Amino acid sequence: MTSRRIVRALLAALLGAGAAAAAGAPAQAATPDRWAFAFMHNPTPPAGLLMDPARQWKSDNIPNSTVSPLVVGRYRVVFPNIASANGVAHVTAVAGDPRWCQVWNYYASGANQIVEVQCYKYAGAAIVPDWSAFTVMYSTSSGPLVGPGTYAYVQGKSTGGTQTSYNPGPGVNTVSHGGIGSGTYKVWLPGVSTGSYDGNLQVTAQHPNSPRRCKVDSWNPGGAGLDVVVRCYDHTGAPADSWFDLTYHRERSVYGAFDPPKHFAYLWTPGWPGPTSYNSVGSVNNLALAGVNLHYIEFHKVGIGQGHVQVTAFKGGSDYCNLQNVWGLSGSVVLVRNVICWTAAGGPASPQSFVTYSSRV
Repeated sequence: MTSRRIVRALLAALLGAGAAAAAGAPAQAATPDRWAFAFMHNPTPPAGLLMDPARQWKSDNIPNSTVSPLVVGRYRVVFPNIASANGVAHVTAVAGDPRWCQVWNYYASGANQIVEVQCYKYAGAAIVPDWSAFTVMYSTSSGPLVGPGTYAYVQGKSTGGTQTSYNPGPGVNTVSHGGIGSGTYKVWLPGVSTGSYDGNLQVTAQHPNSPRRCKVDSWNPGGAGLDVVVRCYDHTGAPADSWFDLTYHRERSVYGAFDPPKHFAYLWTPGWPGPTSYNSVGSVNNLALAGVNLHYIEFHKVGIGQGHVQVTAFKGGSDYCNLQNVWGLSGSVVLVRNVICWTAAGGPASPQSFVTYSSRV
């Protein structure tokens, strides 16, 4: 059998299995309502390209998400049949050179959920739109939280306040901006903290017409909730206002679900191997410096089925982090080789980041 026929046979099996599972699955009543993740593996895809079947899934159990190019560096990702509102999206570039991807926009179109992504790269001293591989996810929640841990998110406005928000308790998430400097936001997530540094944060810039990057500057857990400072920058590294999406998850997947998936893990590199390093099956997460701006990470025993990785840079300054290559599996060990971090000028930066992996099962 030719390699092309093998790929077609594999895809047919995946789609058939997904359709059967979707037909027999009960309606989802608890968090999250709908979700999807994917790896966009071809930087210059033809219109309607099926994204990597080994690294995509949706809450309807059908791996049929596609991508189409728009203008240079911009893509339209289509997650079929999960149209919704009040969600958030995250994007991480996958490349070995200094570049990044941000959310351009996301919206429902008929039955489908659309996420538009814009990617940029350094070209000498200039920043230009450019094609890039990336990971992308979308999740929306409204129901009660069932099971362990917690999960919350906000879509923060560039002027402060929230556009979309989810909190599993009676408290209301807030985003404040006035009087604290350009590009700086204080996010308050009430009721989700244990009072200790645990869980994981992911932040993605969203801007419809300008290059932006956002990151976690600091996070402060307290008895009443979690206080997070987000800082956003333009392509020169100057502080700049931006919309952004922020997700916090503790002992749950990055898209908010639990059981399934039972297989997920995350870590915060400055806190490793403490309680900010979590493995859902009680196995180990390994972290090693692989270069001046590289972290090699292993998440053991959670690499089952399709999975997803997101990365967010940490600490003050305009440094940012991506994936150098797409993650792989060695048995059930997830190999992230590597998280790669850059300065605003395109040079190597000391790697500090939040990294999360979630399987679908």
